[in-house]
Amino acid sequence: MSNLVVSGGHVLTPVGERFADVIVRGGRIVELSDATSDNLSVGAKKSDASRVLDATGCYVTPGLVDLQVNGDAHCDLWGSPTDADLSAMRSALAGAGVTSFLPTLITGDITHLRANVDMLTARGAGVHDKWSQDSSGARMVGIHLEGPCLSEKRPGVHPPEYIVAPSIEVFSALVNDSVRLVTMACERDSGSTCTKWLEQHNVVVSIGHSNATYAEARSAFDAGVRMMTHTFNAMAPLHHREPGAVSAALLDRRVSCCLIADGLHLSPQAVELIYRLKGSDKVILVTDIAHIGTTGGDLVGSSITLDAAIRNVVNWGVAGFREAILMGSYNAARSIGLENEIGNICQGALADLILWDKETLAIKQVVLGGNVL
Repeated sequence: MSNLVVSGGHVLTPVGERFADVIVRGGRIVELSDATSDNLSVGAKKSDASRVLDATGCYVTPGLVDLQVNGDAHCDLWGSPTDADLSAMRSALAGAGVTSFLPTLITGDITHLRANVDMLTARGAGVHDKWSQDSSGARMVGIHLEGPCLSEKRPGVHPPEYIVAPSIEVFSALVNDSVRLVTMACERDSGSTCTKWLEQHNVVVSIGHSNATYAEARSAFDAGVRMMTHTFNAMAPLHHREPGAVSAALLDRRVSCCLIADGLHLSPQAVELIYRLKGSDKVILVTDIAHIGTTGGDLVGSSITLDAAIRNVVNWGVAGFREAILMGSYNAARSIGLENEIGNICQGALADLILWDKETLAIKQVVLGGNVL
């Protein structure tokens, strides 16, 4: 990994914006040094960088983090992807600014799901010593199990014949150290037994594909659930007499709401409603991208990219660019306990960076582990 200075850009961090140079050594950020008027900081001049990347006229942000990737045009995680499929998907994601993600497995036969969990783990998913050192494509920082313990009344695209009630037996068969996130219909988890078991195994629980009432959702949040999967989609709608899980999540400051800002899964107005109630620190942008994305009719995953979702949020007037970046990077990383390594520009974090044109918000350059793609 070569040493690098990203020089003269407007650097966006969780705490603000700085006209600064980002100094990288060994694939990690070692310093943010305030830039001088000639666009080359004292820190950059003193460094032994083998390359200086000019970021004049650009925003410099962390690499994006997507918690829900079912596949893409190259790879179908619902099937039996090959090494070549995974490599092509990881390369495409990184090229579009997603430097870290959770490969997502939906409801299916338990044996098939476990085989895919093991396959992804063998290829480095959720294995810190592997993903933190691998800059060949977007980092698989864990695995997201979206199912099979969902509501039979809110299956969405999930095959209903494989939906099962939550149990320790089911999760013991599926969960290993690489699984970081589980989507579950929490109203089916009697006494929050599975929620507690998953938390003990360092797995984040998100309520989704749920028919929970307001009271049932609040009970889940009181038991430790802190996230909602693709808010408003595949769950009981908000009703003025039974506000349901959506209202419970929107009104609970402990809970982060994931959403798909493609204009199809949610209207711009619904995105704004979520943002106004939750604020920039409790919204997480996801793509839910799938091998077969949304083409009209029923919603089967999406085909949006995360950088496009960020531009949508800005262009719809929902939030500013810095806030949209937080929702597409830092918030996701924080939700799975990785905010000091990914989705952030701070000392010690992996040098996963994006340079954006300040006028068009188009991606101009991606840096992965200090390597310029």
